[in-house]
Amino acid sequence: MTLAQTLFALALGGVTLLVTGFALYVLSSTLWAGRWFTRRPPRTKR
Repeated sequence: MTLAQTLFALALGGVTLLVTGFALYVLSSTLWAGRWFTRRPPRTKR
């Protein structure tokens, strides 16, 4: 592999890790939010 291919592979791997980490963070925060905060029933419009 050339230097450019190596750098591209490293950059792609880094972006993949960032996206995966962010997705796991969002998933865990939405799952845990229901346990820490009581969800209010939706307000009915009158």
